[in-house]
Amino acid sequence: MELRPEYLLPVIAKALQDVVLPVLDEHQQVAQEQLKLAIGFLNIMAQNGPMQFAFDCDELQRLTAHAKALSEAVGTSEASAAAIAAGEAACNRIGIDPAEIVVLSRQLRIGISAMIEQGHARNDPALDATIRDLVNAFSRVQLDRDRAWVLPMGFENGQDAVPSIASQLGLQN
Repeated sequence: MELRPEYLLPVIAKALQDVVLPVLDEHQQVAQEQLKLAIGFLNIMAQNGPMQFAFDCDELQRLTAHAKALSEAVGTSEASAAAIAAGEAACNRIGIDPAEIVVLSRQLRIGISAMIEQGHARNDPALDATIRDLVNAFSRVQLDRDRAWVLPMGFENGQDAVPSIASQLGLQN
């Protein structure tokens, strides 16, 4: 028996689609919508699950670079400097535990938030503009990645305008 999520999740989604959804009362529209949403996310998890590690590694690298850029503009606390150093070391380490990548990414987000607050507290319009530009540039890439991740849900009108998550991660040409 194959127990990998990319095989199990579509089976669960198909069972919900073929067995559970048809027996819901037609007047239970909210339940039907929620079940369809859950089925869609199960399918996305099955499709994108094998790319999760690459997604997380890429995110850690981008968070580390973003934190470094902010620290150059704002300065950094000891905790933020440690998070940046840990992120850099992890990005260069082979065989890193996927859970460690998630923890380091969370620590970097905390450090990034602190640096943004620290910078804005200075009431320096030029520094505020620099912070805004750095955050917007980082956010644009993050938004494109997140939109691509859920593209199979069909929420995008112009799906051709969003590069696939695999191409954004450099996993396909």
